[in-house]
Amino acid sequence: MSQTVIDLIMADHRDVEQLFERLKQERENRPALVAELAAKFVAHARAEESHVYSALAQAAPSERGEVHHGTEEHHEAEELLAALMAADPDKAEFTSVLEQMEKAVKHHVEEEESDILPVLAKAVPGDKLVRLGRVFSEAKAAELARPPKPRGRTKEELLEQAKEKNIEGYSSMTKDQLLAALGE
Repeated sequence: MSQTVIDLIMADHRDVEQLFERLKQERENRPALVAELAAKFVAHARAEESHVYSALAQAAPSERGEVHHGTEEHHEAEELLAALMAADPDKAEFTSVLEQMEKAVKHHVEEEESDILPVLAKAVPGDKLVRLGRVFSEAKAAELARPPKPRGRTKEELLEQAKEKNIEGYSSMTKDQLLAALGE
């Protein structure tokens, strides 16, 4: 039997939970595990936002607020991921950022599995959930095949760079808007 997008998303959630456990236990493997976490998390988030969340918003317009909230939580976790990637794996800062990220992702997963995915299951027919699973999987694979983008720049650094380049309205821009305005 083919897997639905819900099955695939939940499998990704379990995979990330295992990565968090390994990051806590396998200190010597932290650099490789962080790289694996970054690749998998970003691919999952991008595929979910571009395909799954949009399908949910279309099938159940009343869920647009939840979709937006889920996207914001992805962005928050990506900022923590950037801090984790920049932290020395042998220092206390790494452990602190790892705990923050795990807490944020756990919160997101709980909300998604209790609020978003059940609505998706009711709003979208089963055959479409299977097709959406294939699209989700293909989108993740495409994201994983892309060369990694440099990360770790904070919003404050982007604001400073935008100020130096005299970009109008920079102070009220989001991080994504700043990156776009800076041509990144």
